[in-house]
Amino acid sequence: MKTLFSTTLIVLLLLCANVIQGQTTQTQLPNIPNEFKLNYATWRTDYYICTGIAFAKSIGMTVNDFAAFVGSKHSITSPNDTSISAVINTLNIAFSCYQKGKIELLTETNLTATMKWNRPYSEMFVDGPVLGVSLEEIESFLYGHIAILTKRIGIDFKYNIKGDTIFCTLNRYR
Repeated sequence: MKTLFSTTLIVLLLLCANVIQGQTTQTQLPNIPNEFKLNYATWRTDYYICTGIAFAKSIGMTVNDFAAFVGSKHSITSPNDTSISAVINTLNIAFSCYQKGKIELLTETNLTATMKWNRPYSEMFVDGPVLGVSLEEIESFLYGHIAILTKRIGIDFKYNIKGDTIFCTLNRYR
């Protein structure tokens, strides 16, 4: 038994030595700044939204169908806090992820809030549609999706686009 253990240990040591020796690489992995990672993650999320919309359209679904599908898979707040304030915080997180994202809370009570933010995702569409998806379609998805999520917790979400600004209202109805 002792010989089997010793033999196994020697074999494992030799294998490990070969693995360690074989792990030399030419590419050095740099430390990536958090700002770069955040910008990439935000871009990638928007690109995947466009991919989802494009796929939905390719199988005869609408942008609203896709928003309803995605909206059925998660929530806008924790089940423990479905307040207007919790929704505001989620929207703030989402739009603050954009490097040029600016969000402002204009008014707030326990039952209602008004906000405005810019359209930082619109930079993706400067040269036209992305994967066959227009700026109008991604906004229809984004804001339709928010409306689905807020409705589930008894909050009505309305938005209005004026130039480069989105104005929104949140109203608790139950």
